[in-house]
Formats: sequence, C-alpha cells, structure tokens
Amino acid sequence: MKRSAKLATGVVFLLAAAFQASNAKAQDAAVPCPRDVRPEAQGMPSQDRIFSWIEDLTKIGKRLTGTPGGEKAAAYVKCQFEALGLQDVRYEKATSWLWQADKSSFSVNGRPIDSFPVNYSFVTPDQPSVFSTGPGGLQAPIVDVGDGNAWAIRARDVKGKIVVFDLKFEVSTVAFLPFVDFLWDPKLTLLEPSIFAANPYLTNLSRVVKRLQEAGAAGFVGVLSDYYDSNRYHNEYYRRSQMTIPGVWVTKSDGQLLREQLRKAGKGAQANLVLEGSRTEVEARAVVGVLPGRGHETILMTSHHDSVSAGAVEDASGVGALLAQLQIAASKPAAEREKTMLFATMDSHFTGYQVHQAFADKYVTRQATPYKLVAGITLEHIARQGVIKNGQLEMRDQPELMGIMNNFSYGVRRQLKQSIIKNDLRRSATLKAGLLCKTFGLPTDASFTCVAGLPTASLIAAPIYLYDEDDTLDKVAKDQLIPVTKVFADLVDVLDRTPADQIGQ
Repeated sequence: MKRSAKLATGVVFLLAAAFQASNAKAQDAAVPCPRDVRPEAQGMPSQDRIFSWIEDLTKIGKRLTGTPGGEKAAAYVKCQFEALGLQDVRYEKATSWLWQADKSSFSVNGRPIDSFPVNYSFVTPDQPSVFSTGPGGLQAPIVDVGDGNAWAIRARDVKGKIVVFDLKFEVSTVAFLPFVDFLWDPKLTLLEPSIFAANPYLTNLSRVVKRLQEAGAAGFVGVLSDYYDSNRYHNEYYRRSQMTIPGVWVTKSDGQLLREQLRKAGKGAQANLVLEGSRTEVEARAVVGVLPGRGHETILMTSHHDSVSAGAVEDASGVGALLAQLQIAASKPAAEREKTMLFATMDSHFTGYQVHQAFADKYVTRQATPYKLVAGITLEHIARQGVIKNGQLEMRDQPELMGIMNNFSYGVRRQLKQSIIKNDLRRSATLKAGLLCKTFGLPTDASFTCVAGLPTASLIAAPIYLYDEDDTLDKVAKDQLIPVTKVFADLVDVLDRTPADQIGQ
C-alpha cells in the first residue's frame, strides 16, 4: 500500500474513533468504525500501542456508569472492537445505580475537618432518591468507637450520634499464600514487609456500618487508618450493604487530630455533617463482540472500562491488555481457531456489578446464546507497586504483585506456568481458585462467571492507590504490558487446543 493510501486509511480510522467516542448515545445506531488495516494493527501489538489504548481511556477521565464519561468509554471500546475485526459488536444492558454527592462537609465544635463523602452512603435501599442532611446539616453529639467492634458500639450508646471508627483493610498478600501454587519472583523481591500490607478492596466498612445502623447511629466518620495521606478513597458499592446513614472519610492524620479534639471536649463534643446528592437508576453497558472460530465452543475474554477517576490501572490497563489479545487473535484466519472467541468489557464495577450478573446469567447459567462458553479470561490492573512510607504514597520501580486466579486443570496450569517463566512475567503468581468459585466467589470481575461454573483465569493486582484519584497514567507498569500480553496469548492458544472437558478442574 502506498504511503498516501496508508495515511488516508489512518485518518479515516482516527476520525471515526473520535466521532464514536464523543457521541456515545447515538452509537447504538451509528455506522461501525472501519476496519483498521494499518501494519501496527496486525499481529502482536507494540508496548506503545497497548499503552496508547490505556492513555486514550484515561483522557476521558471519570468513567462511572451512567455518566457521559462512562458512555464515552463504552463507545471508545465499541469502536476499537470494530476496528480490530470483531463481528456483531453491540451493547448489552442492565439497570444500575449511580450515586453522586453534590455537597459534603464535616466539622466538630465549629472547626472544619477536611473530609470526603463515603460513596453509596445515605441511600434508600433499592430506590432512587435525592438525599440531604437538611438545612444546616446533621448536628449531633459525636463519639469514638475505635475499630467498630460490637462491644465498643454497645458500650458507647451511639443512638442519634455521629460515630467515629477506623476503616481497616483486612486482606494482605500473605492471606492468599494458601492458594498459591506457583510464584515467579526470581530476584526474591517479595521478601520484604509490603507483603503484610492489606489491599483496599476488602474492609470492615459493611460490617461496622450495619452495626451502627442497628444501634441507631445518625451518621459516621471513617478514619482511613490503613491508608496513606489521602481522603479521596472511592469505596465500591458492596452488593450486600445498604448504608442508609450519611458518612465521610478523613485521613489517618486528621483522624488523630479529631480524636485529640474529642478527648479535650469530652461529652460536650458536637459534630456537623453535611451530605447532599442523589441516587438514580442508570443504564449499565457491556460492550460485546465475536471472533468466529471453527466451532461453537467459545473462549470468553473480559475486562471493565469504567472508573471512579482517570482510572489508569483500574481499569484502562485491563482494557488495553484485552485489546492486545483481540489484535493478536483477529490477525489469524478463522480457520486457525478451533474455538470461537467472545470479547466483552463492562461497567457497573463501581455501582453494583449488575451488568456482570446479567451477563453471567445469560451466557453461562441459562446459556441463552449460540455460544457454548468453555473457558473465561479476565484481565485487570497492570500496576506499579505503591507502598506507604511515613504516611505518604511512595512509588517503586517494580510491578505490583499480580495474581492469576484460576480453576483450570493441571495440564492447562502447567502450560500457564511455563509461559510465565518463558516470558519472564516478574512478580506474578498463579492461585488455585476452585474452592473460592464454589463458595465466596473471586475478588475480581470474573466472580460471577466463575461461580456460575465457567473455568476461569483472572489476572488481578491490588495496589494501595487502586480506588484513589492518584490512579493516574504513571502508575501503569508499562514494562509489563508485553509480558502480560504474551502470557495470555499463550494461554488462549492452550485453551483453543484443549478439549472442553479437559479445561476445568
């Protein structure tokens, strides 16, 4: 192809991509993005190309479900799916809940304390609402219950009061050691204290707030005692938790000052908490497309495109890794694939996982499609390591430990481990997920399909800044993009060759 023709093709593609990303609401009926035939869109993508997809998503900014940013992210992925050669690219939808705070503040005895609203607090269970602490805010006595254990709450009589407690991160890397069956860390970088630091996903929030509500508390203040010096902690919407009272976060250092103020004021301490906003029904979207193979047995590959901020690691990095797999697979003739491939990115990760649940129900539980899913791969979080030092976030020049949770057969796991070594995917571990899939589920986006019975591999990392506005482009472990891509391309090849009844445990 001549240079001018290549340039014209590239310009047409980029213009189409820009149009689709800026006009998401019209995307359902829009003309698909043209197939990208440039050389860089064929075969194994370069590190810079993978990173460019991550960069494009972060430029959209906050991508919450039901917001303009969320719609633009879905439209961007849809366009990339079409450009890379997927067929029957479409949106599949579910109803989710968008929680937004318009006004928030906190003070004690007239002294303002820097705070940040607790996402998904002050809701009407399973109902849309406009919430407000009223003119002047919630004025009430304030008490401290430490770590929020049941005895402390009973002892302090919290009824009608604003309650201070420590938010605790409860699961560290060490906690997953019983599930680890292979670790690739040839330089022994994990032998240091950070393996005991807990990640920000599993906390005591739901448990403590449930106790407070049952005891009649009027509101709460969560001290981020295991966090660095930031109160911009965007907790997820825990599916089994309905927080009907208002709450705010304060940093560990501000929490110490607050508690000193409470000690000095004694029983005379009064707090004012303001929280105003809304909870509305919104449309959650999965972007879905098909890459046909020779048979109807199908390998599923997923990630999520939504975020609470720029979301470079969480989860533009996962989408970039997914698009890399798509480019490799789509560059091969359909006759070379034994199995069909189904690609999907989803939102509602931060608003209740409703589209994930609907997808798992349709494609795995009810099998209400022509595709017989026989294996799933979910890609999330290719991150640089962050640690807390002297209360501050310190970034290290090495990747965060990555876990590949899976319930594959011994033969598939063996080949996965060989690929990890061959491609030198440093600081990575494979974890047996069979028991988790049969009981609690996985702490990843793959949980619902795995619980529904689909043999699954789920790549995940849990850096400390994962739910913070500090999750910016510099946090992506750029040097891991190619090793991750090669390992999972190898895994796709293994799954494609393996008979369906020999994939799972």
